[in-house]
Amino acid sequence: MWWIVVIVLILALLLAVPVGMALAITALTAMLLLPNDILIMMPQKFLSQFESFPLIAIPLFVLAGQLMAQGGLAKRIVDLAMVFVGRIYGGLGLVVVLSTMLMSGISGSPSANTAAIGSVALPGMKRMKYPPEFATALLAAAGGVSTLVPPAIDLIIIGVIANISIGGLFAAGVVPAIFNGSAIMALAYYYARKMKLPLANKMLLKEKLHVIKEGFLPVLMVVIILGGIYGGVFTATEAASVAVVYGLIVSAFVYRTLKAKNLPKILLDTCALTGVIMLVLGMASMFSFVLTFERIPHVMAEWITTYADSPLVFLLFVHIIFLVLGMVMDALPPIIVLLPILVPIGVTLGIDPMHLGIMIAANVGIGMISPPMGICLFVACGVNNVPIEKVVKPLLPFLLVLIFTLVIITLVPDITLFLPRLMESF
Repeated sequence: MWWIVVIVLILALLLAVPVGMALAITALTAMLLLPNDILIMMPQKFLSQFESFPLIAIPLFVLAGQLMAQGGLAKRIVDLAMVFVGRIYGGLGLVVVLSTMLMSGISGSPSANTAAIGSVALPGMKRMKYPPEFATALLAAAGGVSTLVPPAIDLIIIGVIANISIGGLFAAGVVPAIFNGSAIMALAYYYARKMKLPLANKMLLKEKLHVIKEGFLPVLMVVIILGGIYGGVFTATEAASVAVVYGLIVSAFVYRTLKAKNLPKILLDTCALTGVIMLVLGMASMFSFVLTFERIPHVMAEWITTYADSPLVFLLFVHIIFLVLGMVMDALPPIIVLLPILVPIGVTLGIDPMHLGIMIAANVGIGMISPPMGICLFVACGVNNVPIEKVVKPLLPFLLVLIFTLVIITLVPDITLFLPRLMESF
């Protein structure tokens, strides 16, 4: 029976049915084929997925990001980044990467960060004669890097699904995120020199000090969130609450850029994005239960342990699966369905669960910018109004660089585990 369920899921995805609905159709098909007792358990599996306390962090971080973007703090972050890297070749491109990573330290949503930074930075890149296709590819690549920047939503979901410390995953993602971001910035610098892109205008010391003053509070929010989590002051969920309150106070009462009339749209956008995530989570939980009922995880585990008898072969297998799936569908269902299978196998092979989680998150970032289904790629193309087929060629070098950094992160676990181990020693 299991092959019927798999065929239904594949057909639904090929017909461009939204992921949540595709999983729902698949689960409904299974309900019709399985014994009647399954009808009682399916709703329980759907609702039980939302009983995890850490999941509350998702809508809160999304709301914090919306408040920051609508309150003009994204522009201040871009301006602040310009002070430090604006006079370097391709400085505005470096600003896009740096400011996207800083925004990711607030909202945790790569697609939202791509849209917020892109709407602010792309007009300036157009004025400075950046080729639109290159600018769009760079923006998409920056969004892909942000999947590793805490408090990334994917890291929260990986922590919940695989029962890994979310605070530990946040710490583990910092160095790989910096590594990936630096690699993308180096490539942007190389192409900026090659294309002889102009430098940004010089800023007077007085102007620099003003921009730094304006950008201090948005960056301080990142420090408060991550410092509080790493310092053990509050959990990731509590940090999300702090981020919302801080973002609201700074946007509405300090800068006074957030008006009461903006709040309904901010709340609706937050509910829409959260609703999509939660629907996929619930439906994927039902689908995962169907697979478990049919003993598919057991069969897959036996197959993997038979053919992937070493850590490197196993990790190669994992990367191929997520790279291929990331090109054709959202990463959330594979994470939810496969992670409970892969993590125990990885542990038996001596792979640290935190390292495995970060490798998968880095892989997800590549999927987010890979045609034909990359979310960040679609958002970047939409913001800059550039057809996706024109962006594929300039995007390829960024994809290759991120694949290369993924290989390095895989082969050198200390890149991931250095900071968590350092925190444990204190």
